[in-house]
Amino acid sequence: MNAILYIRVSTLDQAIRGDQPEGFSIPAQREACRRKAKSLKATVVGEYVDRGESARSADRPELQRLLNDLRDRKKVIDYIIVHKVDRLARSLHDDVMIGLAIQKAGAQLVSVTENIDETPSGRLLHGIMATIAEFYSRNLAAEALKGATQKAKRGGTPYRAPLGYINVIRRINEREARTVVVDAERAEFITWAFKRYATGDYTVKTLANELYKRGFRNRRTGTSMSRPISKGGIAKILHNRYYAGYVTYCGIEYRGIHKPLVSAAVFANVQAMSDSRRTGRRKRIHNHYLLGTLFCGQCGRRMSFTLTVNRYKNTYPYFYCHSRQQGQECKQLYIPVALVEEAVAKQFRNTKLTPDDRAALQREVQAQLRYEVTNGKAEVSRQEKRLSRLLMERQRILQAFYEDEVSSSMLGNEQKRIDKEIAELKEVVDEATKARTSAQRSYRAALELATTLDLEKAYLNAHPQLRRCLNQALFTKIQIDDTNAVAVIGRFGPRKEHDVRVLGVELHSQIDHQRLAQAVIGLTMDKTDLE
Repeated sequence: MNAILYIRVSTLDQAIRGDQPEGFSIPAQREACRRKAKSLKATVVGEYVDRGESARSADRPELQRLLNDLRDRKKVIDYIIVHKVDRLARSLHDDVMIGLAIQKAGAQLVSVTENIDETPSGRLLHGIMATIAEFYSRNLAAEALKGATQKAKRGGTPYRAPLGYINVIRRINEREARTVVVDAERAEFITWAFKRYATGDYTVKTLANELYKRGFRNRRTGTSMSRPISKGGIAKILHNRYYAGYVTYCGIEYRGIHKPLVSAAVFANVQAMSDSRRTGRRKRIHNHYLLGTLFCGQCGRRMSFTLTVNRYKNTYPYFYCHSRQQGQECKQLYIPVALVEEAVAKQFRNTKLTPDDRAALQREVQAQLRYEVTNGKAEVSRQEKRLSRLLMERQRILQAFYEDEVSSSMLGNEQKRIDKEIAELKEVVDEATKARTSAQRSYRAALELATTLDLEKAYLNAHPQLRRCLNQALFTKIQIDDTNAVAVIGRFGPRKEHDVRVLGVELHSQIDHQRLAQAVIGLTMDKTDLE
C-alpha cells in the first residue's frame, strides 16, 4: 500500500514559529500522519505541505500539485492521509470536488483524528465534519470582521499598517494589545516626501529617485532583502489618508488614534498638486508657471499651453482651452501668453497682505527655515549611520568570500552596489549640508522680507518657479475669458490684438501662508546666492 500525506498551516507565522525551521504544527501533523500510515501498513511515498495557505480556497500550490499528480497516475496511490478534514478544505464545494478527484484516482481519504471511510456511516461523518469546518470558517470570518470594524470605529488599525508605521504587541493590564507605532527608520522619509511633493518641485518619478538615493527602502518580508520603493508605491503613499491620521476599513473612514506623519494642510496641498498635473497627457511638452491655476472663463476647463510656428520659423506662445484637445466645443479663442501674464500680474497689484497675514507669514518662514536647518542636521546624521552599515556590509561580504561562502562574481556585484550607495550617500550629505547652510544664511533676510513683502514687486522679480508658488499661494484658480477677440491664429500669426479680460480670480478663503513662505525663502536664497 502506498500513501501520501497532505499537511497545511494557515499562516506563515505558524510555519516559522520558534527556533524550529518548520515551526511546531507542521512536524506534529507529519508525525501523526506517519503513525496513521504505519497502522494501515502503508508506505509514505509523497508529502505535500502548504505553508501559510487558507483552506477557504482550493487554489493552493501544493494541493493543486497533489491533484495533478493523482490525475497523472504515474504511481498507484491507496491513501491520502490528512490530520483533520479541515486541513484539506473548509468549503463544502471544495470538499466535494477534492473528494471526487481522490475517488477517481482510486485512492481513499483518511483522517488521523476522524473515523471517516467509504461506509455509509463514514461518509455521513465526513459530510458532517466538512459542514462543521465550513461553518467554523465562515463564523470565524464574521466574528473577525465584527471585531475589526469595532476596532476601526475606535480609531485602531485592524490591518497591517502602511510603510512608516510598525504593528506591535504591548501588554496593558496583563493583557496583550495590538497597536501601531511610528517607524523611526522610515517615518522621516515619508514626511519629507509629502512636504517636497507639495512644493511642486518634484514629480512622483523624481521623488522616487531622490528617496532611493537617500536610502529609503521597503520593509523586509520573510527572508527577502528590503527593496527600493517603486514609482507606483510612492504614488500610493502620497494618496493614503492614513498618513494624515485616518483609518479606512470596509469603505468607511474613521479618525485614527495613531500619530499622523503629515498635517491636514500638507496632505491637502499634495492632493491639489497631484490633481493639477492630471491633464490627460503623460507629460507636457511645453511648461509654463501659470499652468495648473489657469482656467477657461467660458467652460471652466483647464487652459493648456502651445507654441505655433509660422512659415518664417517665428514662434508664438498661446494659451487655449483644454476642451479643444478633447474634441469638445468651446468658444474660447487662443490667447497670447504675454497678455495673460500681464493680466495676472495686475492681480498682485490689487492684493495686499493684512497685519495678521504678515504675522502668520513670519511664523511660517521661521518654522520652515528651522525645519531646513534641523532636517539638514538629521539627514547628515542619518547618512552617517547608513555609511557605517554599508561599511559593515562590505566587511561581512568580504569575510564571507574568504570563507568560500560566496562566489567571486557575487562579491563583485555586492561591492559595486555598496560603492554606488556610498557615492549617492555622499551626494545627499553634500546637498543636506548646502541646504542647511543656505537656510542659516538667509534666516534674517527672509524674516525681513516677510515683514516688508510687496507682492507685485516680488512677483515681477521672481523666476518662473517662484511665480508658480506665488500664484498657488494666493489663487485657487484664475479664469480667463476672451470673448471680444474676432480672429483666431492664422497661418501668419494673430491678425488682431486680443482684448483679454480676467473675469474672475477666486482667492483662497485664507492665504496659503505655507506656499507664500516657500516663495519668500526662495527669493531671499536667490538674493543671498547672488551676493
